[in-house]
Amino acid sequence: MLLLKYLSLRKTDITQLPSEINNLRELEVLDIRQTDIPSHATTNILLLKLKRLLAGHADPSNFESSPRIPHSVDKMLNMEVLSNVKAQKSRDLKDIGKLWQLRKLGVVIHDMDSHVRNLLQEIGDLHECLRSLSITTTPVASPRKATPSSAELPGSLLKHFPKILESLSIRGTTQKVRLLPLFIDGDKNKLAKVTLCHTPLSKDDLEALAKLPKLRCVRLQHISCTEPMLNFKEGKFKCLKYLLVEGSALTNITFEHGAASELEKMVLSFTGIGSISGVEFLPKLEELELNSSFCGSLLSSFDNVRQITKLTLRGTLLEQDALQLLTKKQNIRCLVLMDKSFGGTHEITLKKDEFLCLNLLVVDCSAITKIVFNSGSTPRLEKIVWSSSTTLSGIDKLPRLKELEFKGDKVPDEVRKAIDKHDNKPSLTGPETQD
Repeated sequence: MLLLKYLSLRKTDITQLPSEINNLRELEVLDIRQTDIPSHATTNILLLKLKRLLAGHADPSNFESSPRIPHSVDKMLNMEVLSNVKAQKSRDLKDIGKLWQLRKLGVVIHDMDSHVRNLLQEIGDLHECLRSLSITTTPVASPRKATPSSAELPGSLLKHFPKILESLSIRGTTQKVRLLPLFIDGDKNKLAKVTLCHTPLSKDDLEALAKLPKLRCVRLQHISCTEPMLNFKEGKFKCLKYLLVEGSALTNITFEHGAASELEKMVLSFTGIGSISGVEFLPKLEELELNSSFCGSLLSSFDNVRQITKLTLRGTLLEQDALQLLTKKQNIRCLVLMDKSFGGTHEITLKKDEFLCLNLLVVDCSAITKIVFNSGSTPRLEKIVWSSSTTLSGIDKLPRLKELEFKGDKVPDEVRKAIDKHDNKPSLTGPETQD
């Protein structure tokens, strides 16, 4: 046990670290993500060979309960990954700057001058090694804890820009300095992934993001902005492959011809009425995910996007007539219907020549009570994944069916009989697959 190198307590009901944790002198990885271990439990950790401390509370939104930075973190010089740890004091952040092997840093700080100042200075100290940076800011509980000065903090606190930084995540706001502009300037910027959550996004910020030469992934979650429009201009976002927009601030998304020409996947989770246009100008868009009732109304905006091969619907509350439009989309190979993708109660009947290219169907929606496959429908369907709330009929009429995966307790007798009747004898997997 004392020679243990990897210890994972992730997703367990453990509520405390053993007092002998520091006896594991060979330990290189400690994973305590998604646990209820109290924040103070990590303060006394001192493991000189530790390379990865993976922290995070069971409630990911409860940042106040994030495990704290160990007091002796400056002595753990082999540390490569330090994720989701909270700075209780500004001095904790200074100690991180001594970890010159650190590749990935995820830190929770208070919106205080001393915290922000020290964090930026230490990021500068790590400019040769840091590849991934996640900053979460929380408001100060009492104004008396904050530095009384009303002057803004200078951006020059970041003396050295991280040379090889590839991933940046910012959650929350800071009153005296805007963090995003500090990390998205420069033609030699290597940022490939940017996530913004509950943080401001200005027009200038968007233009700076658009110029990043290697940016492949952008996530905008519940951001605040002065204008509700997200405009992708011609020739910008040249390498972007993944776009996620969530929240109510951005209600109008427009793509100009030649913008985001490499975009492959789009995820929309609007919490208000919105619109999207110009998607027909996205030649490589293959995957679309819509995650709210407000997004369901956007489905018609993609009628002319013929290259989409995977469609995921969740919370869209579609009606039956919307499905009829989907059945005519010849290129869809994967259709995922998750919870509340349809409103009310529906029995879906698929007719001849509908979903001609569909290979995979995933159904986990209580509103869909039954799916009937008529002869000639979904002729290329190879796999079905479905839950106990939905019954299947006519699967023996699917000529290419190879696999069925059931998410429930007992496989319906109708399905078992259809499998026995099927020429391919498709395999069946799930919790209960034996008589």
